[in-house]
Order: sequence, then structure tokens, then C-alpha cells
Amino acid sequence: MKKIALINPPFREVKHTIRDAFPLGLGYIKAYCESKGVACDLFDFSCTKLNDEELVQKYGLNDYEIIGISTYSLFFSDTVNLINILKRKSNCIVVGGHHASLCGKKLLEDFPNIDFCLMGFGEKSFYDFVCKLDTDDIYSVMGLCYRKNKQCFENSINYNGININEFPIPDRSDIYVDAANYEYDATKEVIHISTSRGCPYRCTYCVNCKNNYWLVRDEENVIDELHREFTKGDFKYINFVDCNFYVNPDRAEHLIERIRSEFPGVKFSFQTRSDQVVQNMVRLKKLLSKGDCNITLGIESNSKTVLERYKKGTSPEINQKAIDFLKHTQGQIIVYMIMFEALESLEDIRLSFDFIKNNDLLDYSMVGNIYQTLVPFYGSAYYDEFHDYYTGSIHQRTHPKFVDRRVQKLYDAVCDFRNEYEDRIASAIFGLLNKTRTDLENEYLFFLTRIQYIVFEYLLVVCETYKICELALLDGTDFKTSLDCILKYTEEKLNENNDVY
Repeated sequence: MKKIALINPPFREVKHTIRDAFPLGLGYIKAYCESKGVACDLFDFSCTKLNDEELVQKYGLNDYEIIGISTYSLFFSDTVNLINILKRKSNCIVVGGHHASLCGKKLLEDFPNIDFCLMGFGEKSFYDFVCKLDTDDIYSVMGLCYRKNKQCFENSINYNGININEFPIPDRSDIYVDAANYEYDATKEVIHISTSRGCPYRCTYCVNCKNNYWLVRDEENVIDELHREFTKGDFKYINFVDCNFYVNPDRAEHLIERIRSEFPGVKFSFQTRSDQVVQNMVRLKKLLSKGDCNITLGIESNSKTVLERYKKGTSPEINQKAIDFLKHTQGQIIVYMIMFEALESLEDIRLSFDFIKNNDLLDYSMVGNIYQTLVPFYGSAYYDEFHDYYTGSIHQRTHPKFVDRRVQKLYDAVCDFRNEYEDRIASAIFGLLNKTRTDLENEYLFFLTRIQYIVFEYLLVVCETYKICELALLDGTDFKTSLDCILKYTEEKLNENNDVY
């Protein structure tokens, strides 16, 4: 049998070195293959500081004959750089994951060093691929994208009859992790669990809109996985990574109550929609009464016009009603916003920002919301209708061609601020969090966690009032002087204590 590597590639656009999660998708593929007698080695390079040549040498990647690589649309440029280093005449590069599922055929057309792509989730298809690679049956593999007679083809995907309970549970310890330079490994405290796959909703921008399905695991199957993992570590949090955990409230609530009884003291987090919150307020009040649940809502926008363009199926009224309810529960609220979309007006952005501000959702961990642009994924309904409003390749982060010139000016200004200050602000915040603070330093910490929201609103007001907007407007102001002084003071104090980190 050929030597096989499964690789979670570097995300070099992400500047932090925090290991967020075990690569579940690749873990499931490895577990399924090995249950069939096909050995695989799994590598996680997501936050490595090594360059591609160093990774290849350190982990002997040139020794592998089949290399499966997971892909993400936003970080594909990092992935293709690694592929170009890895590719030899004697090996086979097969690419899967989100980006391959969206545009597998296009990947083969545009990147000659990719030999095959696999669309959809890949437990059975990757195993079939490995078994049939050197036979004429290779072209029958479900979801396979391939070249033949100088043309590219793709096979259809059919999830009918697939029982995801039959997939073996991954061994999270059986992995090579380039962790020498990690600041923090979150997988020691948080276990990420997938209890379902897909989503029944059809939001136009979503990666799931191409294949509309929702497959669920049995409760016992999930509980078995948790028991297995909790024998290896003392986890504090369970994060349900389902696209929408609360599709079936009965199922979701029963599972959480079961976990509470068998794993007392553990906390939960899951993602759902604002309309599902509004439809189930009575039962959610009970579910959240113990204060151990964090709920993430994909709000995306608080503009009716934008929500209708996304075919979100919610409204500003529903969004507000959901937040009003959740604020009176014991659950922690996290929201995701897409602040900048190509067709948005400045008035649309004001509606979304006011929603965040007025509901006191100015969380530093979510500050990325105010910089977030919509990325039209190839194959999505949004891409089909609006891709002309974006520049750049489908294989990288595209950039909006804003129809409202004021929005462009605002976006450029807030990004200029982030480029100038983000690293210093982040270092100051994390440094202060890890030391005993004076009252003054506590005030500075609060200020620094809010500063990017303050700057955003200032620039937004200027843009609304004068139709101009650039970061230079802050030059010479008392505000900018104060910010620079606070950062300088904080940096000096942190440098005085080498044991801060």
C-alpha cells in the first residue's frame, strides 16, 4: 500500500499562533481509512512558523506517494504554495475541503500540480480513491474531479443512504502537530464536536448552498465520542461546530441535558439563527438557565435590504427580538456580522454598526466584524448573481468594488487603522490580561478592547457628514495622541516584566 499523508495546510494570513482546533474533517478521513486497513499520517500545520521547504524537510513529506490536502477558500494561496513545493512526478496530490467542494473542476484547470480534487465530505470517497488510483475504476469515485484527454471532469455527489454514524471517531492524539512556536493550544481545554453535517437553509453567500443537505449523528454516537475524549483530557468546553446546531430543538436540548448529566461542569457553545431563537424562546430560556451555554448568531447584517439580498430569512425586527431575549438569559451572546458587502450603502453599514453598539456587543474577540467583507464563494447563488462586483481570482480573497464610493473610503480608512495599530493593540491587550493590573491599567485595558469600535464610529460619522474619510483625519488630534501615549506606557510596563507571558 502506498504511503499516505493528510495535511491541514498553513494559514499564513493569520498572524496569531494559537492552535484553535483539531482538523476534524481530515481526522474522520484518517479514521475511516484505517478502519479499512489503509494507514494514513495526519499533519496539522495551521499555525506553523516554518516555511514550506522547512516543513517538507522536517516531516519527510517527500516520502509520501499520496498527499491529501484540505483547502479553505480564504487561505488557498497558502495551500497552493505548499502544493507547488510538494509536487513531484512520483507522487499524487489530491485536494479536498471547502474550496475543492466549491470549485474542484476549476482548480484542476488552473493549477497543474493538483492531480485530483474530491468534492464533499471525503471519508468514503478518499478511501475509494486510494483503492482505485491505479485502476480504470478511478473515474467512478463519487465527487471526484479529474483530467482525461486534456479535459477536466467532475463526478456528481449523492448523500442519499449515507449514515454518518458509521464513520469511525477520529483519534485526536494520533497527529503530527508543528507546535514548537504556538502561543497557546486551545485543544487542551476545548473539544470540538460535529453532531451534524450540512444545513437545510439556503443563504445565498454560504458554502453550503451548493449542496443542500442535513445529516445527523445519533445521540449515543456523540456521547461515545465524548466519553472517549474525556478519558484523555480534562476539557472545560464543548464547542459544537455544526453549521446550525439548533435545527431540531428537541434533539439539541436532549443532547445538552444528557451531556450535563454525564460531564458535570462542562460549558457549551453552539451556532444558530436569530429566527430559531425567536421561535423557541420558552424552551431556550430553560436550556440557558444554568449559565453554561454560549450562543453564536449569524446576524450578518441589520439592513432589511441586505438580508433580503442574502435570502437570510430573517429581519432587523427578528434580530433585535432574539438579542433582547438572550440578554435576559444566562447565556453569553456572540454575533457575526458582514459589515462590508459590495452593494451595501453607507446607510446599511450604519444600521449594522448601531445594532452592535446599541446592544453592547463590542467584544474584542469579535472586533473582526467591523473589517469583515463578504467573499462570494464560487458556485454559491450570491456569486452567480453578483460576482461582477468583486475583483480577484476565485482562488483567493476577493475585494469588493463598492457601488457606494463613501463605503470604499470608510473601508480604506478603517483598514489603514488596523494595519497601523492592530499588532500593538493585540500585544498590549494580551500582555495586560496576563499580569496583575493596577486600576489605571484596568482602565487602559477596557479602552484598548473598545478602541477599534471607537475609531470605526468616528470615521463613519465623518464619512456620513462630509462624504470624505481617511485615517489622516486623526493626525494631530487629542484622541490619537492619547492612544499613542497609552500604548507606549503599556509597552514599557510590560517590557519591565519579562515574566508577563
